[in-house]
Amino acid sequence: MSEDLLVINRSFSWRIEQLHWKQRLDSHQKLITEFKQFLEPFQLSLFADRFIGILRFRCFKVAGSKSSLEELQVDFEPPDRFTVNIALRSSGEIIVEEDIFTLTDILAWQLSSEPLLTTKRIEIGLLLPSDEPEIIDFLKEPDVWKMRGEIYRPLENIHSIYQSNHNQVPWYKYHFVLRMCQSKKPIGFISFYQISKPSFITPLISQTPYKPVMLSYALSKLYWGKGLMSESLEACLPWFVDSQTVSELVAFADINNRGSRRILQKLGLKECGVLENPKISVELKDMYNFIVYKS
Repeated sequence: MSEDLLVINRSFSWRIEQLHWKQRLDSHQKLITEFKQFLEPFQLSLFADRFIGILRFRCFKVAGSKSSLEELQVDFEPPDRFTVNIALRSSGEIIVEEDIFTLTDILAWQLSSEPLLTTKRIEIGLLLPSDEPEIIDFLKEPDVWKMRGEIYRPLENIHSIYQSNHNQVPWYKYHFVLRMCQSKKPIGFISFYQISKPSFITPLISQTPYKPVMLSYALSKLYWGKGLMSESLEACLPWFVDSQTVSELVAFADINNRGSRRILQKLGLKECGVLENPKISVELKDMYNFIVYKS
């Protein structure tokens, strides 16, 4: 650690812009980039990822999985103490929380950048906060977000993969990053999240005694048409379904996204209806829904 950190207090502050989803993505992207720069002098492996992970899990504990970050203030007090003030929005209510973390607390947060699965061309691992700026870059491409029909909400992704004991808190959402084996560059992601309450797809999957799991994914437009998403899902989907004992999986694709529909059908998901719901997007009212049951 640099010696000047031991004698100089350092502070970081950021406010997330909330007016428009693209503005929120830009603001979140800059928050992670600036926070990494703030922590660079510590020269500790995955330090920013661990720090953001412990903050997200704290947000989850205080305000629930649907909370969103409004403001973040971090003050470093040498030699090893961080005072953190967070403003959260949960169901329209603003919650202000103050915590104190030491270097030992943050470095004890279990996190790994090693791949969990490897295909011929792709490494699949946990999507870390430091991956998100590149993910957001390609998600802002109009052709990408139109085909997805939903908005990537990283600050709602407060899930148990960031904590050391998975048995203490049930998982809510998992994001996995896709990296090219050679360049290690993040080019896409695969997400699984539990549908815990009625939503726009409930009428098509009701009458089931268990909670369905939604599958979502995205790939940088630079890598479309190369079979990379199909290759990744063919490896990741069976592994995740088995490891998490998923009973029912749901996914949807834009009605014009023939590539994504072919991928889902190839994976064995059954097409079961057309969705027309403006809650997805005012510009994307017609969506196909796919569903598969695991025996």
